Amino acid sequence: MLKTTIFIISTFLISFSREDKTDSIDRILENAETKTISQINEEIDKLVEKLDKNVQKEHREWKMRVEKEERQRKMRIFKALPKLSTKTQQKLIRIVMTQQNTQLTVGEKNRILTHIANSMDENTKRELLRNLNDRDLYSLIF
Repeated sequence: MLKTTIFIISTFLISFSREDKTDSIDRILENAETKTISQINEEIDKLVEKLDKNVQKEHREWKMRVEKEERQRKMRIFKALPKLSTKTQQKLIRIVMTQQNTQLTVGEKNRILTHIANSMDENTKRELLRNLNDRDLYSLIF
């Protein structure tokens, strides 16, 4: 899950990185587990500010796409919730509450989400996966 988040963040950054920026990107990513999503976003924004205008524009567009995808993800969760059993609803609510907690670091979110996933019985997992995908369930972006 942490790797997925880092991959999403790094996919954007690496596509625009230059040799002199690689160290900055690596530093952001290697310490990502100890930071909140907002701290990571702030560091990325500061790095992008140092790049050329085209990269800055593409970064803004990328952020808008990510925000749109997050709104769509939340809508899928909202629509799926009433279809789920009470037990599965409770697990899904725990997942969403963890994802939306802005005080937790990426590492803390990852550990909590892993614990939730590991504590689910197979029926609950199947029920969730029938209605949502892995990215919906275990996104750490926000």
